[in-house]
Amino acid sequence: MDAQILEFARQQAEICKVFGNTNRILILWALGNRELSVGDIAKTIESSLQNTSQHLRLMKDRGILVSRKESHTVYYWIADHELMEGCRILQYVLNGDFQQTAEPILRDRKKDNSQEDFAMTNIDLTSVQAAKVVDARGSACPGPLLEAKKGIGAVAVGEVLEIWSGDANTKNDIPRWSKKVGHEYLGSLEADGYDRIFIKRSK
Repeated sequence: MDAQILEFARQQAEICKVFGNTNRILILWALGNRELSVGDIAKTIESSLQNTSQHLRLMKDRGILVSRKESHTVYYWIADHELMEGCRILQYVLNGDFQQTAEPILRDRKKDNSQEDFAMTNIDLTSVQAAKVVDARGSACPGPLLEAKKGIGAVAVGEVLEIWSGDANTKNDIPRWSKKVGHEYLGSLEADGYDRIFIKRSK
């Protein structure tokens, strides 16, 4: 076999080893498109500073994260955001609808077709009163989707859940998930730097 292919396979295997740990996946989700201090990351993933620091150093050594130091505080962010795309596709695999969603996800990177596959209601969303609002602006995909899954259980059938998200991918994720599980996707409104997304619980 070609030596270059073998080397590529070896490198990919090394990367996969890094993600064989729950906390490291949580670190990726916590960072998303922003930088955070070690302390903020530890708090977000609910882990100790020592344990979090060990994971962060390993991820930096593998080229997954980069860091900077400001006074006594170290900040980390994701070196290559293509990794988040991979995590996003994997989320759909785990949800069991890879065949229906993987190709549209990849296509969305070239063309924003987030709403074209979903029938929109004629509801005036500005007048909708949500029973619960989930603020997921601090998390990147698949964080807002996971928050929506938790939030929908807190509203009654027929009530509306509103999700706030600053991740553009959420406008793709929420309609697909709603359609799959049988809830009614009502649409979204653009706010100041984020989207307000509305779902009516149907069952």
